[in-house]
Amino acid sequence: MTRLFEDQMEENAALLQRLAPSPLTRRKVLLGGGAAALAIAAVACGTDEDPFVLEDPPNPDLTTPPPKQEGGGQGAPGGGDVATAKLAAGLEVLAVNTYQGALDAAGRGALGEVPPAVATFATTARDHHQAHLRAWNDLLTSLGEQPVSEPLPALAGPVGDQLGQVSDVVGVARLALTLEDTAASTYFEAIPTIGNAEALELAATIQPIDMQHAAVLRYVLGEYPVPESFADAEESAIPA
Repeated sequence: MTRLFEDQMEENAALLQRLAPSPLTRRKVLLGGGAAALAIAAVACGTDEDPFVLEDPPNPDLTTPPPKQEGGGQGAPGGGDVATAKLAAGLEVLAVNTYQGALDAAGRGALGEVPPAVATFATTARDHHQAHLRAWNDLLTSLGEQPVSEPLPALAGPVGDQLGQVSDVVGVARLALTLEDTAASTYFEAIPTIGNAEALELAATIQPIDMQHAAVLRYVLGEYPVPESFADAEESAIPA
């Protein structure tokens, strides 16, 4: 990783340390923003284990594609694919709520002067995440699961509190950037583990959109918006 990327991750780590209910070290954050999201989800489910320490073999439902049916089609998603879909939907609810909260604050004048282009971006990003949420929930309901309407419990309060403390566009942009980086990394790390074709297509088509959101936010913050030439998966928190 370049020094510029490491500096950005250091900054994201500092913010995640304030948002996450368990400590995050620099090493853990550099393993990927998606790992942070998965860790927070694990805390929300009540586990006391450090979710970054993957000493035991991973859950086979998460990493092993379901058996193919006759004719080349894939079977129904395993429990891991369903869990991934629910996690993704929870992240999308969080993103929708965050952007909507920012737009509401701007409407009240709580963020000072908001350039029209920034307001347009926030509205567009919110609508993108709403469409992503709708797609994940359509998949979940088709599998007989309940749609997700609430954000990840362990993040909803802290992110809401953080949003309530910002007083300008820069503060909102930094918070949104952390969420977009976390979502993009989560999708990137989950893609190799998804066995269901529809879930895989969703994750693979949503992840680049989150990266585009992040690039725009970096531009708003005066940072270099173009990512590395190739995504770096060597330090992924999810074993290959």
